[in-house]
Amino acid sequence: LVWNPTQREEAVELHNVPPDRVVVTGAQCFDQWFDRLPTRDREDFCRRVGLPDDRPLLLWVCSALFRGSPSEAAFVGQWIRALRQSSHAALREANILVRPHPSRMKEWESIDLAQWERVAFWGGIPVDAEAKADYFDSLYHSAGVVGLNTSAFIEAGVVGRPVYTVLLPEFHENQEGTIHFHYLLNVSGGLLNASRTLDDHVAQLGELLAGRPPDPERGRQFVEAFVRPQGL
Repeated sequence: LVWNPTQREEAVELHNVPPDRVVVTGAQCFDQWFDRLPTRDREDFCRRVGLPDDRPLLLWVCSALFRGSPSEAAFVGQWIRALRQSSHAALREANILVRPHPSRMKEWESIDLAQWERVAFWGGIPVDAEAKADYFDSLYHSAGVVGLNTSAFIEAGVVGRPVYTVLLPEFHENQEGTIHFHYLLNVSGGLLNASRTLDDHVAQLGELLAGRPPDPERGRQFVEAFVRPQGL
């Protein structure tokens, strides 16, 4: 049983499964994020995470990177600094919510996020009702979702939020060095808005907060092709 035709092809070509023994079912693990409503309005959510509610929110979703990978926490600090030094006023003033990954908490011990205003570090594993509500609200109330390589990209696409990443050499193995990451870039036009330099990435986010987001139809087409190939 596979999610979509892309994985059906993978099962046949990479794993030598006979085609008549592969069934495309859709990705049921994402069903819980469709047709869901937030549990808090934007004002209440921002109050909960300790941010003002008078400006857009960018959500960084951390990843479970390969063992031995560079510190994502250190890069997030570099990313925040680039936003705060941007020529785009909206990026300099935007709310930033960093959602950590539980397997890499230790690397945050040396990162001082308090040096920047309007930056919050918050979020747990979405395994119970409250944590799932917190996670969904984080996606729902964001203007855009940013990260390196995580299933949260797909969940953000389900919620209808634009998804961004930056492709840098130090994270190549975790991104373009994997097979599945290329699906996020290419299936049905791709889900990710990807840049190869931090400057270009910041420019993309500046366009988003200036009211010029990417075409939402592209994200919808990816979700239909990759998550619900039998139809949304």
